[in-house]
This record gives sequence, C-alpha cells and structure tokens, in this order.
Amino acid sequence: MLQRTPFYGVYKAIGHYPDYWYWILRGRPERSPHLLKQKVVREYGENFGLKTLVETGTYYGEMVAAMKRRFERIYSIEFVPELAERAQRKFAAEPHIKIFCGDSRVVMPQVLALLTAPALFWLDAGYYGWIGKVGDQQRLSAELEMILSHPYPHIILLDDARGLTGRDGVPSVADVKNYVEGKFPRRQVRVEYDIMRVTFAS
Repeated sequence: MLQRTPFYGVYKAIGHYPDYWYWILRGRPERSPHLLKQKVVREYGENFGLKTLVETGTYYGEMVAAMKRRFERIYSIEFVPELAERAQRKFAAEPHIKIFCGDSRVVMPQVLALLTAPALFWLDAGYYGWIGKVGDQQRLSAELEMILSHPYPHIILLDDARGLTGRDGVPSVADVKNYVEGKFPRRQVRVEYDIMRVTFAS
C-alpha cells in the first residue's frame, strides 16, 4: 500500500496543488485545502514574530515538512505510535524538529517546559476524536487551559474547526469561544476558512 512507503509524503504534497485550485474553483467552501493552512501558519508565525511551532496530530508530517525552514524549532505530538515513528525517521536529520508520541495531555506539559518564548500552536480538531468517533470532552479544554495559562503569550490555531459540532461529547465552536474568552478575557476567538484563531482582544 502506498501509505506505507516513504513516497507517500511526496505523493500527498504534490496532491495539495490540484486540491487548492479545485477549492478555489468550487468557490472556497468550508473545508480549506492544506496549502491554505500552510499559508495561515506561515503568516501567523511571521506576523507575531514566533520562532517555534508546536503541533498536535503529526499525521504524515505534512505541516512539519512545509514549515521546517520557517521556524527555528518545531515540536509535534502524534498519538498513533506508527505515525510518530514514521515522522521521527523522516525528520531524523533535522535537529530543530522533535516528534513526540503520546496523549497530548501528558506530552504537552513536557513541550511547554521546553519553551523559552511565545510559540505558535497548530492544533488538529481531528485529533480530538470527532471523525467518526465519540469525542473526548476534556482533551481540547485541557490543552487550551495548559497553553493559555502558560507564562508566555502563545498564539493558537485550531484546524478543522467544522469538526467542533457540539455532538457526541465534542464541544461546539461557541462552547470553545465562550470558554476561552470567559476564562481568559484578554483573548479573542474567531473562525475563518475552517481555522479557529485564538489571539488577543484588540
């Protein structure tokens, strides 16, 4: 199977280009293509002067690969051991990239302890169990609590915000917005192109 070969990452990367143009031809529907996600991550890093990227849901390492020359340090957390091991092999020659394996609620404190400045967090809503599974009500709130309570003013981007349906134990977009802005009044939450952006209230 192609997914099990070293060439799958290249195959996926090439596929992002027709996917992006097809998205434009369809009138920019809710689900945003990966090239747009890369652009958003890159722009937020540049606009806020962030040198470190932290990701949950490494998957096949597509975002890490796209950003490896854009950030001085990249930490990515993957729950599935096989995918984490694959990414560790893929980026073994990149000393500024570290792939962690495990539940983000356990691993995130380790990553936060490594940070010495504000970072950009790229969180994957799919990682919270909404794709065809019963979600974990506590995972997202636990991550947000840890990140937003950390001493540094981090910026958070949450991918696949449409997955926050409010069903089967998964919080809704309104739930997350009310939680963040209620508990952290200096913060502002908005969704654009299926990406939730947690920044600062103007």
